[in-house]
Amino acid sequence: MIRPALATFLSLIAVSSLEAQNGREQFVAPDTALDAVHAVQQAAFVVLRDSTTTISAAGSRLMSGMSSSSSLPWMRTRAQAVAAACVRSEAPLARARVVTQQWKSTNDAQRKSQSALLKEMPVFAGDLVDCQKRWTALAADTSQTSLRENAPYQMKEFQEKLDKFNRTVLAYLRSISVPLPIPKTS
Repeated sequence: MIRPALATFLSLIAVSSLEAQNGREQFVAPDTALDAVHAVQQAAFVVLRDSTTTISAAGSRLMSGMSSSSSLPWMRTRAQAVAAACVRSEAPLARARVVTQQWKSTNDAQRKSQSALLKEMPVFAGDLVDCQKRWTALAADTSQTSLRENAPYQMKEFQEKLDKFNRTVLAYLRSISVPLPIPKTS
């Protein structure tokens, strides 16, 4: 009596395990292997996305911790982190521009989105240089009140430029059928 019950129990576990595995397969993204040209595009834009995300993250850390009791050295260090993140995004932007220029468009939608992105890239490169200069100047500010009042405006202004650029990037990547994987969280 114990053996048949044990056998039935083990078979139920095996069957439920297989059913659970089959259910999970429905939620896993299908294998979306890219050819070499598309993979190069994806790799360049993943690095760019991750580097520009660090700018937003550095700004968020500054904004979330800023209060009337925040020390000037603390705020200045956080402002320096934003400036450094802007600098670190320049090389990934240059790489993404090279791979965008190398893309051979096959239809009007691709040509239009590629052209729009190539026009936007030098503008955003200037925004990164400006970001670095502004945040370096903010980090050198000796007035706690001035830094506290200027930082939110400067971050909001840069974030709007970044969001505009990201929309142009996503339109281009969509037109050439290159998905960006979901960012890994730490």
